[in-house]
Amino acid sequence: MNVIAALLVLAFLPGISSAQTSVSKASGGSMKTELGMGITLNKGSTLQREWITVHQALPADLVGTSGVRTVYMPGRVSGEYNYEAELTIEAKEPLAAISVHYLLFDIWGRHVRTLALTEVTDVQPSQKSFSGRWRAWSENDVATYHASIAYVARIRTKAGRVIAADLSPVLAETRKFTSKLTAEDLEPKTRPGSQ
Repeated sequence: MNVIAALLVLAFLPGISSAQTSVSKASGGSMKTELGMGITLNKGSTLQREWITVHQALPADLVGTSGVRTVYMPGRVSGEYNYEAELTIEAKEPLAAISVHYLLFDIWGRHVRTLALTEVTDVQPSQKSFSGRWRAWSENDVATYHASIAYVARIRTKAGRVIAADLSPVLAETRKFTSKLTAEDLEPKTRPGSQ
């Protein structure tokens, strides 16, 4: 009976479950995107982007709160809008590959895109930084992008184990924006109308 009572007490102690999963949040900065020559997308807005990172007990985790910025890349004839992210991971054992997902939400709370940063590289137990860039599908997507949820989606260890994230805490965070997402919706998709 004492063992059962002790287990029940441990189950309800604050912080016990937080060792498995935690969430960090930070401001992602202004929703404005500088286009150059004095032109700014969302010039009259004071809204700040939201960055959310779901941390789990995996062989590697994101350090701090990671999120997505928007940038405009001018070209000779025309330019393009891009999403960019910089992140640092903390590996707890040797890795062969890692994939980090960023779920993007617009100002209306709709999930509009999942960005995947996959690195196939040897990582020793330590911290390592990566960066990613993805082309935005339209100016409207950049103008309305408001929040991102980042998480380590998959890991391949040097020993050959492939480990996928538990999507339950990720979906719990998405529920703060929309109730319509499923685990399948979290996977990256190709551009609408392209194959």
